[in-house]
This record gives sequence, C-alpha cells and structure tokens, in this order.
Amino acid sequence: MSGLQRVGKLPRDAAWPIVNQQINTMKISVYGAGYVGLVQASCLANLGHDVVCAELLVHRLDALAKGKTPFYEPGMDDLLTEELAKGRLRFTSDPADAARHGDVQFLAVGTPPLEDGSSDLSYLLAAADTIAAHAPNNSLIVTKSTVPVGTGQKLAARLKSAAERVDRTVSFRVASNPEFLAEGHALKDFMEPQRTVFGVGDAHAEAQLCEVYAPLKLSADRTLVMSVESAELAKYAANAMLAVRISFMNELANLADATGACIDSVREAMSLDDRVGKKFLNSGCGYGGSCFPKDVTSLVKQGEAVGSLMRIADAAAEINVLQRELMADRVLALMNAEGRRPADTIIALWGMAFKPDTDDVREAPGIVMAQKLLDAGFSVRAYDPQAEHTGRAELAANAGFSTAATAMQALNGADVLLVATEWKEFYAVSPDEVARAMRTPIVFDGRSVFNAVNARSAGLRYHAFGRLHA
Repeated sequence: MSGLQRVGKLPRDAAWPIVNQQINTMKISVYGAGYVGLVQASCLANLGHDVVCAELLVHRLDALAKGKTPFYEPGMDDLLTEELAKGRLRFTSDPADAARHGDVQFLAVGTPPLEDGSSDLSYLLAAADTIAAHAPNNSLIVTKSTVPVGTGQKLAARLKSAAERVDRTVSFRVASNPEFLAEGHALKDFMEPQRTVFGVGDAHAEAQLCEVYAPLKLSADRTLVMSVESAELAKYAANAMLAVRISFMNELANLADATGACIDSVREAMSLDDRVGKKFLNSGCGYGGSCFPKDVTSLVKQGEAVGSLMRIADAAAEINVLQRELMADRVLALMNAEGRRPADTIIALWGMAFKPDTDDVREAPGIVMAQKLLDAGFSVRAYDPQAEHTGRAELAANAGFSTAATAMQALNGADVLLVATEWKEFYAVSPDEVARAMRTPIVFDGRSVFNAVNARSAGLRYHAFGRLHA
C-alpha cells in the first residue's frame, strides 16, 4: 500500500513512510448493525478478519442470528449466512463486549437529524464512553457514520475524559473512514470502491487502516489520505453535489414544460460535455432515502454554525421538498379540473422505495405523494417488489391505502397511474398493457419509465417532468 495519495494539509509529516502491508487477520469491532454497520461488519469478515458487531435492538439481533438481514440489499443475506457459518462474524447486544474485542473499532451508529436539522451525535458519544472504559490501549477508533466536520476532535476529547472518569490510563487514536455505499449495490461498492478515504492524524493510524483493507488490494491512485476534518467534509460534499445536480435537473425539467422544450433533448446535449458527464442528469419527482435529505440539511446547519452559508445546498434541499409533492399536486389539479370525486378515484402507485433495489422508504417521494393523495380523499393502491412491508408501515393507517401483489394488479380498474420508483420490471410493461388494464388511462410518470411518444400513441394521457413537449 505504499505510494498512497496524501492530499491537503496533514497534521504531521506528509511524507511519513508506509511499508507494503502484509495481509493479516485483525480483531475488529463494529458498533451498529444498521445499513452501514452491517455491510461493514459482514464485508470485513469476508476479507478474513475477526469481527464483533454490537447492536442494541434485540429484535434485529434475533433476525441476524438466523442470517436474515433487517433490510433488503442484494446479496446481503447470503454473505451474512456465510460469515456466521465460518465464525468470522458474531453479534452482541453488549457494547462492552465489542469494545474489549477490537484493536480497530468502527463507529457506524445512527446520526439522525435533530429538530433543527443538525446531526444528533448522542449515539456516537455513548459508544465512545463504552470504548473508553473497555477497549484495548492504543486502539484505533474510526468514524464510519456520516458526521459533521469537527466530530473527530469531539470524539477524541470524549474518549479522553471518559477514560479519566473510570481511572483508566489509556490512549486512543481517532480516524475517519467515510462510507460511499449506494443502496442497491453496496457490496460491490465495498469490494470494488471507486475511492477510499482515510482521514488520519499519524502514520500509525494510516498503517492500521491500510492493514484492514489490505485484502482488497486497493488502487493507490483511488486511496486518499487526508486530515480527519477533510475526510469528514468529503462525504457531505459528495452527497450534496449529487443532490444539487438532481434538483437543478428537476428545475430545468419544470422550465422545459413551461417553455415548449423537451428535457430529454436538453439532457442529451448536456451529457456530451465532458465537464458535465451523463450521471445524475435524470429529472423526476425528487430524491429521498436516509442520506441525501439528512446530509444536505446537516451541511447547511454546519455552515450556519461557522458563518459560512451553504446557499446552493440549501436551495437544493428546498427544491427537493417541493419537487416530491409537485406530481401529486398535478394529479390533484387534473382531477379537480375534470370534476372527479376523490372517493370514486383509484390511484395506482408503482414504487414506494426511494430508489430501486432497496426497501428503504425513508423520505421517499412515493410515500410523500401517496400521503398527500390519501389526505385529499383518494384511494391509493400501491405495488413495490421489495418495499411492501416498509411502505405499509408508513401508510397503512390511512383507510384508503392498500397494496397489490403485482404491478398489473395495482393497475386493474385504476383511474391514474403514478410511477414513483424506476424498478426494472416497470420498463417491461408496455403502454398498451397499461391502457387496457386501467379504467381511465391517465399516467403520471415520475421516473420517465415509459417512452413518451409510445405512451401517447397507445392512448395514454401521459404526463412526465420535462416531457410535455416530447
């Protein structure tokens, strides 16, 4: 692992030597068996390490012990079952047990938003108290959770004060190793990372992180070593940049509808510019999930706290809030204009997860739109190939809500189809099939699943962001 890129201002000698790392089994602790923690623990075990993962939710532990992942992620159940069988991964409900185990300890606990949008670090600091009381001397403590800039310093101070409270003479090093996992292909992102970031304060911390990931044979030109603060900001910067692109494209799509342009043509022209590229240029009904909304808001709050306003990020978040409701607003406007009674109107909803290949419905546009339509008195019949249980948990309290076993069953006799998630199976349904199944063939395609020309040729009254003039 010699020759890693050291970027920015490092706390010590930027030329500190790093020798090639031999692949050794390490004792590793992970705190939190949520999305990030479970992927981290399972994949590190798969690399050959001895991993203990602490999780306080007993019902989650029961499922994990049976090899059942508490969320949908392709390949996770098989990986979890394999590592449990090999004995390289075990779970505990006692954080002190995990603390005593690891020479390297990864903090992957939740950092949920507080009421004002800033990040709640209470779970992370509680884990620090346990680590200070029980972890081996000179352990490396690594934040894997997305945390505000400066958290590393707070963590180091908390570890020191907590150790003093229990009369332990120990020292710990703190590092940052932000995750860059995309739900739906997290295992590939871990095993074949586009980039790996080590935020460290000394050569020893860098060497230990190199040893942890040595089995991956990481590319030196895609492994960046930087200060802890830079690593903490890098995660927010990446998510905010993507959120800005999404919100900007959604604004352009709305402008295209208002001016006679077609967003598909505009996007094609933009994507041929090497400075812009092709990714994250699709328009639609906004972003959701556990990361983008929370992280963009947290970044804005961090800027406010130090007097450096993040106006573009703030605007992206505001645009997204409006965009997630805009298609539901258009449905309501059309139904009102045509004098349709909500009680007599069935809305078919395709997709409740915020994106394909996950069952995560947190901040999902489909959930937001469904709730608005249900509040207006419409019946909503939803289908999602993986998120039925999570979507039902969000919407089942509404009398007008129901779920269907298939996409076509959701369409049967419906008056409006609202597409909120771009699952692959939706692309396989032809506009003719949609038209035959529905009572009135009105489609609001929030993810541009259908070809606009083909949809209208099949008799669908087709609406999609930026494609009014397609």
